[in-house]
This record gives sequence, structure tokens and C-alpha cells, in this order.
Amino acid sequence: MRYYLLILSAGLFHFNVSSFAQNGTAARHFDGFYLGANAGSQNLFGGSLVDGTDVLAQESRFVAELFTGFRKQFLKGRLLAGAEVQMGFTDGDLMHYDPDKSLKINYRNGFQSGYGLTLGAVFFKNKNLLAYAYTFETKRKFDVTIREGAATYKQKDEQGMLKYGLGLEARVWRGLHARATLGRLRVDFGDLKTNINVEDKWDVTLGVVYQFKINIKK
Repeated sequence: MRYYLLILSAGLFHFNVSSFAQNGTAARHFDGFYLGANAGSQNLFGGSLVDGTDVLAQESRFVAELFTGFRKQFLKGRLLAGAEVQMGFTDGDLMHYDPDKSLKINYRNGFQSGYGLTLGAVFFKNKNLLAYAYTFETKRKFDVTIREGAATYKQKDEQGMLKYGLGLEARVWRGLHARATLGRLRVDFGDLKTNINVEDKWDVTLGVVYQFKINIKK
């Protein structure tokens, strides 16, 4: 999946946008408020406490997200810093089954949220390609149903994890941009004993952004 970024970045080099501000300098295409949507594969895992063990199920699943944020270009428009908030809709129903212990656990999740920071650099004469790094705190909640022998009981699994990675964004037409990201997440279970070691799988997303332009007349 990491090759999606390579394919997109190759395509982005074919854009040659000749957009200039009234003062003759290249426009700041990534400056201000923006809205966007993306979709892709993300690393999901649910947990439940059974007999002192945090029993986990993990898969890469489809996630679609909406996001908004604000960013600012500085140093002649070549560097950028911003903040972003996200909400996502997940294909997050997971299952753990252990026939030897007559144990079946269903983890149900359909929503996640996140917030974080971006820091990047803008390239080319027309400043129409942004490469950036991001760090996000992402939260998920799972409704857990545990069937252990003849007994059935429920739990809640609430998660907060650090997601980090790299992204590319290119201006396509006016305020419309294309975006791709590639990242991972950091998981810390502290002193809890777990049934598996969570794999650090890749998160890959592709999406679109609409960048608002606010012109202030002096």
C-alpha cells in the first residue's frame, strides 16, 4: 500500500499551475481554512480484559474521514504550520475466537475522532505542491461482547493513540487539492499482559481538500 504515495507523487509532477497574486508573486495555495475528505486503510484493534489478560483483535480496515483545519505559510510561503481536526467512519467490527477456551469476543466500532498538528514545506516556482509531516491523537470506542463458556458479559474499550506520518498535497484547480498520506501509530499497553503483540501496520489514505481563500482589502 505504501506504493500509492509513489504513484500519486509521480502524477503530481505533471501539474503546471500558473496562478499569481496581484502583486506578481506566486499565490499561497495552502494558506487559511480548509475542508476535506479522505478514505483508505487504517490499523484498527480492539481490546477486552479477560482473566487478567488484555485480549486483542487487530485488522487493517476501511475508514472514511472528514476533516477541517487552519494552516499558515511563512518564510516567503515556503514553510507551513497548521492544526487539524478529524472525524471518521470505520468498518470496525472485529472478532477474537479461541475454541480451546470456549471464548468468543466481538468488538464493535463505527466512529473515531482525532486532532493534531501539521508541519510542511511548499515546493516549485508556483508553490503548488505541499509535503508535510503530521501527528494526531486519535480516539476510538469499542462495544465489547464476551462469550466465555455459558456466560455472556459486556465491556467498553476506550482508546487514545498517537498517529504519525507523512503526506503530499497538490493544487489541482483553483481551491481544489488532491492529498495522500502514509503513516503508523504508537501503542502503549503499559504493564498489561496481552494475547498478541500489536503489529505496526501502515495507514494509507487518499483524499481531496478544498482550500478557502479570504481576501482582505486594505
